[in-house]
Amino acid sequence: MDSLEKAKVLVIGAGPAGVGVATGLARRRIKPVILIDRHEKVGGVPALYKKKAGGVPTFVLWTRGRLVFGEQIAERLTDELRRTDVEIRLESQVVEVSPRQRSVIVVSPSGGRVQISAEAVVLACGAREKTLAERGWIVGSRPRGLLFTKNMLDWVDRQGLLTARTPVILGSDVIAHAAAAKLKSARASDAVMVDRFSKPACRIAGRLYFGRWTKPAYRQGAPAVSVVGGQSVSAVRLVDGTQISCDGVMLCGELVPNSELALMGGLQVDLAGRRLLVGSNFQLSEPGWFAAGNILGDYHGAQWCYYNGRRVARHVAKYLSRTGSRSQ
Repeated sequence: MDSLEKAKVLVIGAGPAGVGVATGLARRRIKPVILIDRHEKVGGVPALYKKKAGGVPTFVLWTRGRLVFGEQIAERLTDELRRTDVEIRLESQVVEVSPRQRSVIVVSPSGGRVQISAEAVVLACGAREKTLAERGWIVGSRPRGLLFTKNMLDWVDRQGLLTARTPVILGSDVIAHAAAAKLKSARASDAVMVDRFSKPACRIAGRLYFGRWTKPAYRQGAPAVSVVGGQSVSAVRLVDGTQISCDGVMLCGELVPNSELALMGGLQVDLAGRRLLVGSNFQLSEPGWFAAGNILGDYHGAQWCYYNGRRVARHVAKYLSRTGSRSQ
């Protein structure tokens, strides 16, 4: 039988938005608040971008006018949580969602299988890069050396290993340019960047900034590409037959909301865009369920997500007040 636990508020996702929600609730003396995440560290995506000599700072602290490494943002979030009584549970995976009961089942190596019920639940699960099938313009096999940005960061930043010396990047938004800069700083050659558009999707300010590290060659207007290779990537082929030799392909950008848990529980989601159907005050289709950060779509940086989380915390507190809930 599952262990049973109760919380005032359960926050799923310990990235900037989730931390914003949890600390915002703590400042309002709402407790107990449980913050869970499937990863081993607080910080979400920013935690993947390590601080190191010669590295590329890719996150903006707008309130301080500074560019920093993602790891620095994760450290700030962790320090802020330490000053609260929020209960943090890492390496915890949600496997079942029951919206009407406002409960989830969580499994973790340390706690086993636990059912957590709450008076309010906040989904702060962020966004993810589209799969090959969802992109729809990349065909061929999936040999070794075909990586998403997160996989590349794990190799380059966490393990200190270069994933490709002559990379091709499929995509051209700010994530793609950041990946090109990361690879170049790790001593790869300038990437060839391929996308469907006539010009890069990244704004000129981003291209100028990352141009300090790399100047990728852009191949525009490719309606479809094929990944070539047996066991390992060897090239990318364009529709006109042009073949670009490489030893690694990075699939970058093209984000969609990480709405799998909402779908699992039957919460209303626009399937075409994977977006949650969000009502006023960030509430979802079942009472007591809220969303914060990049799971909302219209993707933003870490600091925006944090302050959005703080805003959502305010609405959660109002909801608890209306329903007669009090801190325990």
